[in-house]
Amino acid sequence: MQHGRAIYRERESMKVIHGIRADLLPASVITLGMFDGVHRGHQALLASCRRHADRLGLPAVALTYAPHPSQVLFPDKPVRLLTLLPEKIDCFAHHAMDAVVIAEFTHAFSLLPAESFIGDIIATALHARVVVVGYRTTFGHARGGTAELLHAEGSKLGFTVDVVEPVEVAGAPVSSSRIRACLDEGDVALAAELLGYRYQLTGMVLPGDQRGRTLGFPTANLDISAEKILPADGVYVVDACVPGTKCRGAMFIGNRATFARPRSVEIHLLDFAGDLYNQPLTVTFLARMREVRSFASTNELIKQIRQDVAQAAAYNSTK
Repeated sequence: MQHGRAIYRERESMKVIHGIRADLLPASVITLGMFDGVHRGHQALLASCRRHADRLGLPAVALTYAPHPSQVLFPDKPVRLLTLLPEKIDCFAHHAMDAVVIAEFTHAFSLLPAESFIGDIIATALHARVVVVGYRTTFGHARGGTAELLHAEGSKLGFTVDVVEPVEVAGAPVSSSRIRACLDEGDVALAAELLGYRYQLTGMVLPGDQRGRTLGFPTANLDISAEKILPADGVYVVDACVPGTKCRGAMFIGNRATFARPRSVEIHLLDFAGDLYNQPLTVTFLARMREVRSFASTNELIKQIRQDVAQAAAYNSTK
């Protein structure tokens, strides 16, 4: 069995393993899935994995896939990710996983029968003693792998299965699709409740057309991965982390209708002076202030921007 050459890399105290081979780990407790967003439902899986691992004295391992299956199976369909792979890895480390195993998702991998997935990967590569899954887990070709199949195969292969019940918020289960819907509506507050943390974007600062500077409110234009979901067009209050400092900002996403400009992602940083070009900037969404709209004059636009900046400055991020 060979599903890509295994490459080990340390990320702080967590091992990052790209690729799968036989006898990759001598024994482990694992949880598996796409984990897009690493939201509160996923966090319940990670916490259970950690508890079983501590009880047995074994490493807690998250098994995930890259690229996203839809990129391989539906290449013409845009991918809309809550977390890019580096962000996801950081989340696994934050939730005390000992290792993350990243299986390369290919067409051949998608055809792997669920029984072979269990035998080749879960049992032979990872030597799992406990497998932690969600109540709706699926894996393997045609999503043939289920919790029921894991129970049946585990009794033969020597592992037990812990099925974690859904985490509910506001009367409904937390899911990646529900969080995407929140972001599509600009509801970053509910998205944060479902995620268990505030939604973030990271991008390099690129030169713009200097329009904000001429209005008295210079902005940093962000280059965001096309795979990363942007919240709905609007103006948001955000916190921004730039190299060496953190500050409040007012962020604009959308078409600049007043000047007939294309869609952009730009942020005005409060109480900041310095050159940000070609530096990474991470934005944390706190609240949506308003929708995008056009203005009859530049003076009206400047007046609204002043109001946006004042509202952003006054926002209490602890609420």
